[in-house]
Amino acid sequence: MGILLIFLACYTDFRGIWIPRWSLDDGREIFSHLDGSFNHIFLQVYALGQAYYPSQRVPSRRMSDEWLKDFIDEAHRRHIQVSAWINVFYSWGYAPLTTDRRHPINRQPNWYVSDRAGRSILDYSVDELEDLRIEGYYLAPGHEHVQEYLCGIAEEIVRMYDFDGIHLDYIRYPGSEFIYDAALRSKFMRRYGVDPFDLHADSTVQQRYSLWGYDDLNAKWQSMVNRDLTDFIIKLGSRVKQVRQDLEISVAVKPDYLSARTNFYQDWLTWVNAHYVDFVCLMLYTRNITSHLKKIEAAVQEPQRITVGLGIYILSPAQIAEQVKTVRKSPFGGVVYFSYDQLKENHAYRRVLE
Repeated sequence: MGILLIFLACYTDFRGIWIPRWSLDDGREIFSHLDGSFNHIFLQVYALGQAYYPSQRVPSRRMSDEWLKDFIDEAHRRHIQVSAWINVFYSWGYAPLTTDRRHPINRQPNWYVSDRAGRSILDYSVDELEDLRIEGYYLAPGHEHVQEYLCGIAEEIVRMYDFDGIHLDYIRYPGSEFIYDAALRSKFMRRYGVDPFDLHADSTVQQRYSLWGYDDLNAKWQSMVNRDLTDFIIKLGSRVKQVRQDLEISVAVKPDYLSARTNFYQDWLTWVNAHYVDFVCLMLYTRNITSHLKKIEAAVQEPQRITVGLGIYILSPAQIAEQVKTVRKSPFGGVVYFSYDQLKENHAYRRVLE
C-alpha cells in the first residue's frame, strides 16, 4: 500500500490495467503479458450481480478461490498492487435473464430503477435499452436495501482477500430518465412534501407552486439525486475502511465531470476534491484527450489523484504512445489501460510504457 501512496503523492507514473472477468482463466499467465510494466491491477471479481469467488451473499461463478489468493500473492511478490474491481449498480446485461433465485433480478425486482412514467427498467426489452444506449438493467442507487446489499458485498471481499483497494465501476445511474424509483421519490416526499414524479406528470404542479417554486423544487430534486449517490459513496468507503483502514477507494468515471453529474448523477469531481474517494480513473476512450485533461486540470484540486484510462481497444499502439506522453507531461497520476485482452494480443501496447 505504501508504494501506491508514494505513486499518488509524488506525481510519479501510475501504470494500471483493467483485467475483465472473461480473462481470469489466464491466471498467472497474466503476469507474463504484463512483464513488469504495470504497478496496479484492477481485477474484476464482481459483475452482473455475480461473484467470481465463493460468496456467501450472492450467486457465485467460481466455487474455489485458490486462484484468487494465488493471484494476489503473486502480484504482491512482484510489487504490484491489486484492487477488487466491482460493477456496482449495473446488475445484468443483454443476455437472457438468469434463473438463479438468489440474483436480485429474481429475488427483489423492486430494487431496480424506474423511469418518469413509473415503469421499471426490468420492463424494458433489450432492443429498447439498446435504443437508449443503456448497457442493461440497473439497481436503484437510492434504495436503502440496495445500498446495504452492495456494502455487504464489498465488506465480504475485503474481509476474505488481501486486496489493496476497492475499485467501483458503474457507480452511477443509467441516465437522467431513470431516477424515479419509489424509494428515492419517498425520500424527497418526506423532505419536501411533493412527489418528484408529479413535477413532470402533473400539469397542475406548476400552477400550484408558480414557475419559480416549480423550478426550485425541480432543482432540489436533481440536487438530492446527486447528493444521495454521494452519501452512498461516503457510506461504502467508511464501511470497507472499518474492515481495512489502508484500503484505497477508486472509481471508474465518465471523463466529462459536468455530463457525469448532470446525466448520470456521478458527481466525481466532488468525490475526489472532498476526499470521499482516494483516486479516480477517467474512462477517456477517445483519440483527442488534451482538451479533456485541460478542463479537468483546471477544476480538480489534486490532479495527481486522477488517473487517465486509455482505450487500447480502439487505438493503435502509436496513438496510445502519444497519449501516454501527454499524460506524463501533465500533473495527473498516470494511465490505466482498457484492457488486458488487447495487451495480451499485442505487446506493443506494453512497450509504450517502458
